[in-house]
Amino acid sequence: MEITLKNVGYRYKNKKILDHINLKIADNHITGITGEYKTLLCEIIDAVKLDYTGTVTVGDALLNKENLKWIRKEVCLIHQNWQNQFFTDNVKEEIIFLVSRLAYQPKDLNKKMEQSLEMVGLNKTYLNKEIKVLSSGEQKLLQVAISLIYNPNIIIFDEPFVELDYKNQRKLLKLIKVLKEKYQKTIIITSNNCNLLYEITDDIVILKKGRILATDSTVKVYQNISLLKENDVDIPDLIKFTMLAKEKKIKLSFHRDIRDLIKDVYKHV
Repeated sequence: MEITLKNVGYRYKNKKILDHINLKIADNHITGITGEYKTLLCEIIDAVKLDYTGTVTVGDALLNKENLKWIRKEVCLIHQNWQNQFFTDNVKEEIIFLVSRLAYQPKDLNKKMEQSLEMVGLNKTYLNKEIKVLSSGEQKLLQVAISLIYNPNIIIFDEPFVELDYKNQRKLLKLIKVLKEKYQKTIIITSNNCNLLYEITDDIVILKKGRILATDSTVKVYQNISLLKENDVDIPDLIKFTMLAKEKKIKLSFHRDIRDLIKDVYKHV
């Protein structure tokens, strides 16, 4: 499901925070958003913030108060501080509570719960567990599982890799790829981790001083070294390594997977 923002602006205490945001987020793509006020932009898309100027269209529907129920079902925002998003102590109780708030009534909720947990790599025994005993990675996966029960078309991950160790980062990356490739979800990821964004996203949006500095395919944006340097934007390590090699007259290609880069190094060094 495509998202279109036209001349979107946002003011806080009479100060411009976002200004002239014109953006198309492609259907069934993984889009990364990095830079200033990225979370605010996602809260506008998720209809958390409605006091903006301009227009936001989700699919064919204009985002407004009349469409709030529909938007709540189609767009899911998974917050950075997921620990603060739980309302009950038990996994099953949490799912039932959140589903009831959306006025969503699947035919077989128990089956839906088990299927959603399995999709994120958690088995049905988790339904009986206390949330506080789950690891940070498991809590993050639980939040994704809950969102999948009502089958949103758009899933927004706000700083999903913060506080996750390497193992859980890899697990979440794999899940995000599955959501796009197997379930055809439109994914938005906000992050300051340029390495992970470079690895997983199809498109990238860089915000600076409330405006869009750059937006295009991830490869094109991150290979525009002069733009990144001029604006103090972090450059992915794989890009930096390749650029250093090129300066030493080593003919390496740009790669997004370190395994492909290693093969290229062996080939040319």
